Amino acid sequence: MKMALDYGLELTNNSKVGWAFSLPRTQTCINATSLCRKLCYGNSVRYQSAGQKAKRGRNFRTCEFLLAEGGSELLAENLSMLVDQARPRDWLTARIKETKTTIPFTVRIHDVGDFYSSDYVQAWALTAKKHSECKFWFYTRSFVDTAVFAELTKFASLPNCQGWLSVDSENFEEGILALCKAPASVWKLALLQDSDLHSDIIPAFESLEAQVAIVHFPYHRGGRHIEPVRHSMLTPCPAVVGSLALQPQKDVIRPCQACAFCLP
Repeated sequence: MKMALDYGLELTNNSKVGWAFSLPRTQTCINATSLCRKLCYGNSVRYQSAGQKAKRGRNFRTCEFLLAEGGSELLAENLSMLVDQARPRDWLTARIKETKTTIPFTVRIHDVGDFYSSDYVQAWALTAKKHSECKFWFYTRSFVDTAVFAELTKFASLPNCQGWLSVDSENFEEGILALCKAPASVWKLALLQDSDLHSDIIPAFESLEAQVAIVHFPYHRGGRHIEPVRHSMLTPCPAVVGSLALQPQKDVIRPCQACAFCLP
């Protein structure tokens, strides 16, 4: 007798970003480069446990089920309940007293995984509109499919959202092309630096007519990172280069929240 499929949506509390939502890479990273697959931190041991894999699989299975049963609206309804769970514990009192919460109210979309369909993107956009007090941010390589990227651009245009086009030595030309096609000031760039960074990347950045924020992630694993490329256009991630330490405690501000360069 077959076991009933397991459904449900669940956040992850990440020591770098705080609350995050994740999906399996194999089904959702529709434009992953070979370099991205090779260097992805999703390859690390902590992401390979049975529990972590099951969570990501369950999230994807549930998203697909809800989209099939009720479209983006039904999925958004359930994602909204997740966002409610991410509220800081002093959120209500801070709202009444008109003060800031101890920890910022943020959700990173996809610490693992990516946007894989237009209706899935629309669900997140509906969720973000409902939770205007929460800051959402994401990095994506899903800028090749025209329909998906169009919805992502609408999503990234929301005032409480920030989207980053994730580029590396293999896809930087496609990423820059997508950036130039989108309305100004919507997208920013996130550079994954491998040990042999393509020599044309920095000149390509320099040729951009408009000034664009570029966050820089030198490849890192186990607390060590390769030597970062130095350039005035690049802002190295402080959690990678060592100036901000990871924080495992849930009630302590996380590096991404403290830095806030990637947040809206």
